[in-house]
Amino acid sequence: ITHTSIELKAEQELFKKIKAKILKSKGPHIGVVLAGSVARNTHLRGDKDLDIFVFYPTTLTREKFEKSGLVLAHSIFGNHFHEEAYSEHPYVRGVIDGFDVEIVPTYKVNKAIEKLSAVDRTPFHAEYMRKHLSEIQQRDVRLLKQFLKGIEVYGADVKMQGVPGYLVEILILHYGDFIAALENIANWRTPAIVDQAKQYENPNHVKALFPNSFLVVIDPTDKTRNVAAALSQNQFGRMMAAARSFLKSPREKFFFAHEESPVSLSEIRSRLKKEELLGVHFPYPRGMLEDVAWGQIQRLGKKLVHVVEEHDFCIRRHWVWTDGKKECVLILDVENPTLQPTELRIGPPIMDQSSCERFLSVHKKPVSGPRIENGRLVVIEKRKIFTIQSALNIEWKKIVQNEAKELKPFLSKGSLISENALISLSKKNKEFARGFGNFLVGKDWFL
Repeated sequence: ITHTSIELKAEQELFKKIKAKILKSKGPHIGVVLAGSVARNTHLRGDKDLDIFVFYPTTLTREKFEKSGLVLAHSIFGNHFHEEAYSEHPYVRGVIDGFDVEIVPTYKVNKAIEKLSAVDRTPFHAEYMRKHLSEIQQRDVRLLKQFLKGIEVYGADVKMQGVPGYLVEILILHYGDFIAALENIANWRTPAIVDQAKQYENPNHVKALFPNSFLVVIDPTDKTRNVAAALSQNQFGRMMAAARSFLKSPREKFFFAHEESPVSLSEIRSRLKKEELLGVHFPYPRGMLEDVAWGQIQRLGKKLVHVVEEHDFCIRRHWVWTDGKKECVLILDVENPTLQPTELRIGPPIMDQSSCERFLSVHKKPVSGPRIENGRLVVIEKRKIFTIQSALNIEWKKIVQNEAKELKPFLSKGSLISENALISLSKKNKEFARGFGNFLVGKDWFL
């Protein structure tokens, strides 16, 4: 998992080339630095990411800062593929000579705590780690990164909701080495607190500053920031469980399980015979940043579960997926795909006269009742919707109608996806097959 000398040479040569081009370009920028894991020698073999930060004076207005950063970055990429993205402010990312390159404008501040924009602290991360991480610890950072990749917890984006590389570096620095880090992770308690630079004397102060956090990792360069803010409760739990399992029975699979072949089509077919699945298939919202798109798709999945459950269907779990290019799928695992054609309606207490009168005026022609049970009015009525297909059709149309205009054109092309269509998609798309197969199996392999 350690990068080769050939990779290191290619990274450094491309950075020098881009740096020289930036420094020769006209504009108010005053310097350039390589950030990210490449700058800290903690990146994994095969990683081809260059995070390049361009410094601007703090006297520059925000408007000029953003405009100058974009103009410069577009000129550097030239004819290479590139696009504008957005963190706290816009920046440009693209591909040059096979490397994923980001060119990010940042204010030149003296300390991370003096930041004028969120990214201003990032160059300090590289400086801090270069100063404190030993060469052996750099190796252990790579081990822990690969371990977290293997259990699919590595990455702080909306899709993964896991941990960023900088957090992994802090953990190794704090605990000492890979095994010590796993031993501590295995015994974390909520909230787990890691204050590597000892910036707080009282843990209760940390808890008060970062309420509702499962893990608080204080940024050594900025004590107001929790580096683990993106971590979800599920991913927090998976880190702990995987650490315990590895320490009990160490094996190579922990580092490379994410690369294993997907569940076979025959297994998918077999599982589908035991499950009641239904979902919606719609085009990927082009023109939307990947993190934003993932956030919207996850929100739609939760919304769909909520509105379907309001019709008395029990959704045991759901899964969302997108290839980030062409298609999106929302899948519901339904316990009761068909309901009885009638439903029980429990009304107000009989002592509440006005509410009883309203209830009776609404429920004029019940199948059974009205009657009094346990001191309340009760009726049994015909259901308007008693199949999951009908509920999904009706509620999806409502969702499309109420969505923002940038999403509506894509959602309006959505349709129910059958189990046969899910098998066809599994044949066509290996990434979908892996995720869908894991969803069907419904098991964290290390438990």
